[in-house]
Amino acid sequence: MGSIRRWFKNNPRTVFLVVVGVVLLGLFLGVITPLFATAGPAMADISGVIPATATADKRLEVDVSIDNVGDPVIGQVCVGALVSGPLTPVDVIFQNIDKEPFVDDQGTWKACGGELTSQSSAPVQLFFQAGAPGAAQLVLSPMNGKQTVGQALTGSLSVQNP
Repeated sequence: MGSIRRWFKNNPRTVFLVVVGVVLLGLFLGVITPLFATAGPAMADISGVIPATATADKRLEVDVSIDNVGDPVIGQVCVGALVSGPLTPVDVIFQNIDKEPFVDDQGTWKACGGELTSQSSAPVQLFFQAGAPGAAQLVLSPMNGKQTVGQALTGSLSVQNP
């Protein structure tokens, strides 16, 4: 034990360099390791119920939840909507705060909000304008920007006179 103390006292520069190296290695691992934990593909689930009926010439609200089931953060959570029949996408409210309009992106309607952290979920309210009476199909997809990241929620509904 005494010889170890003497060695430390006789070699302060070496001891200092070893301590600094260990601290730098610890900081490096502390920063880099979480990056590997959040690597991988983004994945999300969209859950909710598409109503069976809608009233003609009125707004239809569809409440869903988007759950980030993957490890990485979804940088820009979006909802894609494919609509056929007398429904027109209007806007979306993300997390009861962020109201965004649907935008026609080459035949697919899309609305985007903020980010969604790993293993978290966000409530989403979607609003559509119902037109004339008839049958409609609705497909809602969770997206990370322009990329679909999960299974779609699909449903049929009937637009009826009041």
